[in-house]
Parts: sequence; structure tokens; C-alpha cells
Amino acid sequence: MLRAPLALLLAAVAGAAAAADPPLPPTSADLLGARALALSAYRGLAGGNDLILLNPAALAARRRYTVELLYLQERLGGSREAQVAQGSVVDSETAGATGGFAYTRLLEGPTTGGLYHMALAAPVGGGLYAGATGKFLDLRTAAGERARAATVDAGLFWQASKLVAFGVAGYNLVPVNHPAEAPRGLGAGISVGDEQRFHVAADWRTDWDRLGHRSDTWAAGAEVLLGDLVPLRAGFVKDGTRGARFWSGGLGLVTTGGLALDLSYRQSLTDPVDRTFGAALKLQLLQ
Repeated sequence: MLRAPLALLLAAVAGAAAAADPPLPPTSADLLGARALALSAYRGLAGGNDLILLNPAALAARRRYTVELLYLQERLGGSREAQVAQGSVVDSETAGATGGFAYTRLLEGPTTGGLYHMALAAPVGGGLYAGATGKFLDLRTAAGERARAATVDAGLFWQASKLVAFGVAGYNLVPVNHPAEAPRGLGAGISVGDEQRFHVAADWRTDWDRLGHRSDTWAAGAEVLLGDLVPLRAGFVKDGTRGARFWSGGLGLVTTGGLALDLSYRQSLTDPVDRTFGAALKLQLLQ
């Protein structure tokens, strides 16, 4: 007697799964650095040059002059879906304020073209830092549509104690009518730990434009530094905008001469053939 209702229930579940929309493809608004890709949660961290894109205020929280080269590749099954190359420089060593510049080339994918980011950050006092990133998009979609626009991000970073830090950032604060590539958004994060041992981090971001209504993304991650030489990282993200869940991991190599390498990998749990690889080569010139 129970077989018919059970069969109907299983058929309904299977039909709902089959009818579910596939995850949205990534856009330039989802661009991350190699460390951030491995951690998944990063807005509450004072990290590397990728903070030009993620939270410019945190750039001023550490003293350094760093040049970084980044390469990202996303694959669906056996085919290459997207390919990104980036060069960036951050200087918080030679002046009172911190400046940063990044040029990103989207070589392959749903969108191709160039992104230009110029960041400026400075301490406010009491462990609080403020920053902004002006950015220019010169992109073209696979359908041939052109997106050329300028907008701005802004952020705050608070090193509340030696072990606890908070970050918040607003994205694309100047509306440019390109919701896929420059959506208005707000993100916040917290981290616990230090640069010599470990970090545990949590993140949240809301997006107002890409789905036509608000959507939220949640993430958590951790890293540990082994022997002052090898950082190990892992994370998880539930992306309510793209409609996907990911796990991530990565490792690095840090030398006493200022040269570092980061490798990262992210795997979709929603679409098992969707995976992303990242690599970054960093050179800290002044220490």
C-alpha cells in the first residue's frame, strides 16, 4: 500500500532536482586572489594584493612593498571555461598612505577584456583603517555586449586586538547599469589569529543586483602556518547569488628572501564538474 505514495514522492523529488536551475556562471564581480580562493572567507584579514579587489582598507594594516602575479583557470569537466591573469603592486612602506594598483585580463570566459583597479588606504586611529578602490571596466560579453564603466569600492578594517580583526566593504557604490559585472554589494568578515600561527575566518556578502533581488553568500575558512614556511588553507562557501556551494583548499611556500608562492583549488558541490585552479607568485621587495 505504501509503494505507490513512496514512488510518487521519489518521482517528485527527482523531478524537482532535474528542474533546478544550474548555478550561474561567474563574472568579473566574483574575481578572487589565490589565497582568498583557498580560504573562501577573507574580508576580515589583512592579506595580500588581492585586497585591492576585496577590502582596500586592509591594505594599510601591514607594512610592505609587494609585487604579485596571479593566474586563475576555471574548468567545467574537461574543458576550460575561464582564464584570468593579473599583475598588481602594493606599497605601504615608502609613504604614509598605502597605494595599490592591479590590472586584470580576462582571457577566456563568459566575459573578456580588462579591469583596472587603483586603491588608496590609510590609518584612521585606534587600529582602524579606511580605504577606497576606483575601478574601470572594459569588458565584452560572449553575446558581443560592451561594458565600459567606472565605479568605486570602499572599506573599513579594524584590528581590534592582536588576534581579532573585522572588515567591511561596499562594492560598486556608483551605479553603472551593469548588474552582472558591477553589482552593488556589501560584505563583512571577522578573523581570529595572527600571521605567525593560524587564522580562522568567517564572511558574509549581500548582492542587490544580479538576481533582481537581494541574495546572500556565507563563507568560513582557516589557515595554519607550518614551520614558518608552509601555509595550509581550507574553506567552504554557500553562494546564494550563483546558487552554488563550494569547498576549497590550498597551500603556499614562504621564503625568508621575500618570495612566496600560493596554490589553490576550489570544487563545486552543486555542479561536480565545476572546479577552479589558482596560482600566485609574490615578491616582497621591502621588509
